[in-house]
Amino acid sequence: MIAIPDAAARLATALGGRAAAELAASALVEADALGLPRFGIAMLDEWTVDAAPVPVGEGAQAINWLDCTSCFAPLAVASATLDLAGTARQFGVAAVFLRGVRGFGRLAPFVRHLADAGLLAIAGAEGPPFVAPHGGSRPVIGTNPLALAIGQGSNRVVIDVATSTATMADIRNARVSRAPLPDGMALDGEGRPTSIASEVAALLPRGGQIGSLLGLVVELMAGVAGGGRGDPKGRGVFILAFDPARAGEDVEWQARLAGLKRDWTTGGGHWPRGGSLPSEAELDDDFAKRLDAHLARMTGPAGR
Repeated sequence: MIAIPDAAARLATALGGRAAAELAASALVEADALGLPRFGIAMLDEWTVDAAPVPVGEGAQAINWLDCTSCFAPLAVASATLDLAGTARQFGVAAVFLRGVRGFGRLAPFVRHLADAGLLAIAGAEGPPFVAPHGGSRPVIGTNPLALAIGQGSNRVVIDVATSTATMADIRNARVSRAPLPDGMALDGEGRPTSIASEVAALLPRGGQIGSLLGLVVELMAGVAGGGRGDPKGRGVFILAFDPARAGEDVEWQARLAGLKRDWTTGGGHWPRGGSLPSEAELDDDFAKRLDAHLARMTGPAGR
């Protein structure tokens, strides 16, 4: 067994030991702890010693477009998140658009970090076409997750959802296990509903038209405005943050957030926390062995 903080600290050191490395390492380890290994340290297979340096934004401006081709994606997204926090504090609102991003895992840890800094954060990631529009028959956009976070402590809310009925990883797993898919999840190459994973040519949007439009929003932001759509080198990602404290005492946003949480939960709703885990949580020996193998490759002679 290995404690989450210990695992994250060891990985952060191998990734360079700076703040971005700490955030990226924490995000990867957390995914494994949540039972999402494909978004966890398995992503270290993409790490190479000759990865390009993580790009930085242009001086004092509120919006930046960054080419992350050849970067280790979790580090690139973590670095952009940290830079964005400072820029949002300076200007009140800031955005960063990344392109050429290979898979980097979950959005929740990054928007959560911005919320802990006192900001409201929204992020989304587009990807290769695998989801049909509502009423359509062929894939047009990616699974296009969307995330939002605001608040601190017990009032913090973190929403991180795919806008599709499933992820590409779900379909790959179902193909291996040959398990049938639930009805209303996917279409075959002829645009017909299918429950056979090997026949899937397109997923359907989550929640019908609403999910379809949310996926389109992500595509417009990360794919069109950010320049990621159709890029063979990787995905497009956007992160937006603004400082609600700029409104001053007239708004009292923290009190309003606490009131909303109270109303939501007393009304029977679940207040989403984005999958954060207690610091005392531990990962099993299988994870520890996998981590050791990755670290040996990263810090050995070939990885230096």
